[in-house]
Amino acid sequence: MKRVNLLAIFVISFGLTSLVSCTSNLTSATDSALTTTATDEGQAASISDQIVSSADDYTNNLDASGYQAVSYVNANSYMLGVHLQSTDSLKITTDSITITVDRPGLNDYPKVICINFGTKGVTVKRGNVLKGKVYITVSGKMTLANSTRTFTYSNFYVNDNQVKGTKVVTYMGLNTSSQPYWTISANDSIIRSNGNIVTWNSQRVRTRIDDNNTPLIYWDDTYSITGTSSGVNAKGVAYTAVIQDSNPLIIGGGFPYFTKGTIVITTDTKTVTIDYGDGTKDAIATATINGVTKQFNLKK
Repeated sequence: MKRVNLLAIFVISFGLTSLVSCTSNLTSATDSALTTTATDEGQAASISDQIVSSADDYTNNLDASGYQAVSYVNANSYMLGVHLQSTDSLKITTDSITITVDRPGLNDYPKVICINFGTKGVTVKRGNVLKGKVYITVSGKMTLANSTRTFTYSNFYVNDNQVKGTKVVTYMGLNTSSQPYWTISANDSIIRSNGNIVTWNSQRVRTRIDDNNTPLIYWDDTYSITGTSSGVNAKGVAYTAVIQDSNPLIIGGGFPYFTKGTIVITTDTKTVTIDYGDGTKDAIATATINGVTKQFNLKK
């Protein structure tokens, strides 16, 4: 009869238990990292869209007027303020925001527009608080195909998150559904109040799918967004992300978060699918990892 080595069995059993435990902890840690990445990606993307939306809100009618103060007032009566104009610059104060244009007039391009939200901050239509300055270099009339707007920032914050980097928005004209659309190339850094940094590089297409029957008011428009991004989350983990073409991200109507759409995020060899919902305006999304779906809260 063979003797059973109880010590060997104990060692093997302990080793298997430890392996299972370590694997479980590793999976949990990976899932946590993916959820963190999903939250950081969503925040960076919504901040980027907020910046473009604010630029639309304060510059589109100015562009339509040919950068003339009087026409701007007529087109934007809901934004009346103090208007000063000289031969070399245009200055507009409205909603506690100061807008300056270095080269007013119909044909004098490129122009540099500065939107100054001040140091105390201004609550904009989506409920976010913006402060600091956004500089926008405009290559041509914003409604002409291939015109570009290049964004840079000076001490600029969205909800106490400092934004650094550059963004180029190119108007592409109308798509096959007669909807205006833009390409957006972004290289942003989000520096949080606790010092954590999220880097975000993106190539996306932003299409206006509904003006909500207010063609001269831009803050309530609804947009569909497709494309890709990559970056490093607040914990230093690199990732890539792809929006599913069949279910693009939807944002607009004055709401600060995406309300619909799915995006697949990959960290190392692990993936998470983020679903922003069915269009309901809430601050909740779901993350699906290895077939398990959990809710998480979006971050402003």
